Amino acid sequence: MSDTSRKVFPVETVLALVTGKEGMDIKEIAGYVTGRSVPCDVFAKAVGPFAAAWLTRCYPKFAELNWVEGQSWDAFVNTGRSILGDNISLPAMDGLTKELCGKVLDAFAETNDSLTAQTAANTALEERVRTLEPAEARASALDKKVGELEDKIKAMNAEMGGLRRQIAEFQGKVAINHDELMETIKDAIKDGLKGMVVGGAAAGAAAVAEGGDAGTVAPEENSVPDDFGFGSSGANSDGFGF
Repeated sequence: MSDTSRKVFPVETVLALVTGKEGMDIKEIAGYVTGRSVPCDVFAKAVGPFAAAWLTRCYPKFAELNWVEGQSWDAFVNTGRSILGDNISLPAMDGLTKELCGKVLDAFAETNDSLTAQTAANTALEERVRTLEPAEARASALDKKVGELEDKIKAMNAEMGGLRRQIAEFQGKVAINHDELMETIKDAIKDGLKGMVVGGAAAGAAAVAEGGDAGTVAPEENSVPDDFGFGSSGANSDGFGF
């Protein structure tokens, strides 16, 4: 304990350190007595019990002070001044007191680092959530639109099914027998040609009556063959012949 390695502090600051007084900056004095950096008041308060033991060793009269939670702070400080004076010259800790205090601060530092890392991770996660929220909102809107389209497709499929049934019924009603259709067309053409032949015969008879050559103008009444139709005929057998 060298007299050259001392530092003077107001008695109120020393008492604030050993009692963990709220609202007072005790980081500087805590860092001095421990010989290490004290980053916050939490660390400084952890130094308090060790500082009290160290102060009692340096100033035995300090043991006469008794701090009770809830008592007047000013009265306590005045009592301290009457015992220790307005200022106190303190050496830094050494020996077992410093070692034990250092272990506690090391544990605090490890915990603090862990909490700092967790806080950073939480901050990054919150930022990622804020970044993803708009995308999630867009995805939700797209899901809603997809659902609406699926409902429309289902409705359209139902309508198509109804149309298919109607078309099937219509096709059943208008089904045409191709052979019957061709026979009908053939008969109609035959009837038309027979009418033309009959008309020509009548014209020939009129010519004979007027003195003409009936043999040259009067074709036979039934000159249209019964097998006339859309069968094969001609040299190319194209399937359309008379």
